[in-house]
Formats: sequence, C-alpha cells, structure tokens
Amino acid sequence: MDINDKENDGINGFEASIPPVPPPHRPVKHRVPQQPSGARNNRPQRAKQPKPKKKYRVMRALLITVGLVALGAFLAFFALESASDMLGLAQDDKTITVKIPEGSGTGDIAKILKQSGVIETPLTFRLYSKFKKADGKYQFGEYILNSNMSYSQIIIALKSGNDRQDVVKISFPEGLTIWEIGKKLEENNVCTAQEFADTLQKEPFEYDFMKDIPANNPSRFYKYEGYIFPNTYDFFVGENPVSVAKKFFNSFNENITAEMYDRMKELGLTLDETITLASIIQKEASYPQDMNAVSGVFHNRFAQEDTYPQMQSDVTIFYVEKFIKPRLTTANQAMYDAYNTYKCTGLPAGPIANPGVDAIKAALYPDSNEYYYFLTDKEGKFYYAKTMAEHEKNIYAASKVGDVNGIATD
Repeated sequence: MDINDKENDGINGFEASIPPVPPPHRPVKHRVPQQPSGARNNRPQRAKQPKPKKKYRVMRALLITVGLVALGAFLAFFALESASDMLGLAQDDKTITVKIPEGSGTGDIAKILKQSGVIETPLTFRLYSKFKKADGKYQFGEYILNSNMSYSQIIIALKSGNDRQDVVKISFPEGLTIWEIGKKLEENNVCTAQEFADTLQKEPFEYDFMKDIPANNPSRFYKYEGYIFPNTYDFFVGENPVSVAKKFFNSFNENITAEMYDRMKELGLTLDETITLASIIQKEASYPQDMNAVSGVFHNRFAQEDTYPQMQSDVTIFYVEKFIKPRLTTANQAMYDAYNTYKCTGLPAGPIANPGVDAIKAALYPDSNEYYYFLTDKEGKFYYAKTMAEHEKNIYAASKVGDVNGIATD
C-alpha cells in the first residue's frame, strides 16, 4: 500500500466519523404553473395597483364644472337669441314671401320660416306658438312677412288667413317734418301720425349715430327730427310703428358715410350740428347749387359770430309757428326762442326738417364766397349780398316780385 493511500484512508475515516451537517434551511418556493403553450408571456403577472381615488375625484369635478359652465353659456346665448328673435329686435328689414302648404303643422311652419329667413330659432317659435295656443289654427297660403316681425305679429298673420297682406310703397321727399311724414303714413293706413310721433319720443332705439344726439334737452321739440331719412319705403298696412321707425333709421345709417364723418371732424361739427344746419339749408333752397351757396353764407356768419351772432333764417320761425306750437298743449316760450334763429345764438336747438343727402353734403362742403346775406323772391330766384346796404337793395328788388324770404327779411 502506498503511503498516500494510507494517508487518504485516514482522512476518509476521520470524515466518516463526523456526523453529516444538514443543509441550511431555505424557504420553500411555490412553483408557478406554466402558462399553456401559445401564451404571449410566460412570466408571472403582477397584480394591478388601484389608481389614487383623490386624483380621479378632482378630474371628475373639473369636468363637471367645465360642462356646467359651457351649458350655462349656451343656455344664456340661446335665451338672448330667442328673446331677440321673438321680439323682432336687431333684425334686418327685409320683405319675404312665404308659402305655407295645406296641412302644415307648427313644426313644419317653423322650418319654413327659418329657411325663408323670417325667424332664427324654430324651437323657440314652436314653444311660443304652444304657449299662445296657436297650434292647429294656422291657415295655408302665401304670405308677405318681414324678418323684423315679432312672433306675435307672425302668428296673427298666419292665423288670419289673409295671404298676400297689403304692402304699400310710399315716397318721402326731402324736407318733410316728422309730423308730415306721420300724416303720409296715416293716409296710407300704415299707422297714425300720433302713433308714429309718440313711438319716436318714447321707444328706446339703439343706433351708434344716436350717441351724438343731445339727450334730455328740454328745449328740443322732437328728439329724432332730422334723422327720419327721406326715401321710398315698403310698409305693411297696420305695421308696428317701431318697425316703421327702424326702416327710416336704417336708411339714415346707410347714407351717412365715413367720409361725411371725417369731414365733420375737419369742420369741428358734431353729427347733430351738421344735420341741424342741413335741415335749414334744405328748407331754404331746393337745388344743390343753391344749397352750397346758402351754406357758404351761414358758414361765413359762423366764422364772424361777433358781428353776426344769429343765423336769422326765416324757415326756423315757420317751424315754430307751424309745427311746434300746434303740437304743444302748454305754451313753451323757451322752446320757441331756442328754435327761432332771430333770437338764439348760432344753430337752433335741433333740426327743423329731415334733410336729404344733397343738403347734408352742402352743409359739409359750402361754397367759398364772401356773402353774409341772401334772400329769395316768389319765383325762387336767389339774391346774395356782402353788406347790409346791398341786402336792402335786394329786398327792394325782390319785393317787386313778391314773397321775400331769407336772412333778416322779417
């Protein structure tokens, strides 16, 4: 036996005498059953962690708030639009022919009115019709309506069965007063002169140009005298006076241009001063060439106000005597004097008529002349003078023809 074998044997014997040391304890691992073949992921999946509830609540509250605000804004807009549409406010003045077929219900009629441009909100019309108990009472036929009619007016028209309602066309020449315009409306059965005048005094109208009209002036007769623009218009028989007035105001708004406003600024005139001067020019002269010359005389007097403090125009006295005094139930000397250009300084308290474009342009673009006086005779001939002595000679010459009118001829 080799010595090495002996040594090894001794060692092995020693090791055999030592009891075996058990392996260290390890936790038992549970085997995860394998997924069936074909599974996309053989790795064990972790359980999903629940999202924080607080964040979810905040987001939900935010979304609800945004939704409520949007809904409130929509309802507010819908309510305003419905109210405007229902009353016919801020609507275009447009005559529209509408045909209602036989058997049409309220919903059908609302769609037709919407498609024709008579109304904007069919749902509101249907609700209003139900509220007025008009459903089922509409008559078929062809009607002439207007886009600025209120729902009440539309319902009355469609219930009446009077298709092709009467429409009248009226021409208003330059230089008429509000009362004269009202009488023409009355003669054509549109509305009475008193209704028209009262509406202009009492109803609130909202046009940008009205900001330049002095408010609450106790010496002013008709607030909107001068702004009832002369033109040719179509009206309904029995039309609402508010609708009638809007047609005149819309026309005025369209005819006063940006160039005119710029010229007013150059001359240092307000819109109301311009229209007031134009109304006097309109009553003093009939033709554009005469209007510009007359305007030149008045502008010369304004430029020399220390020497010529009054305009001294006869037509302002005529307005007081013919239109103001007959309409007032109580004498008002202060108002009479505020319109009488032989007593007031400069322009009167307001326009004395409703001027046309030619007179307005004449007020803004006067002739450049050196005259301070003018007058006319019975045949409409104009006489101009630089001095009072020349003017007196003209008065004498015109008196031979007769019916002398003009500056300082009373």
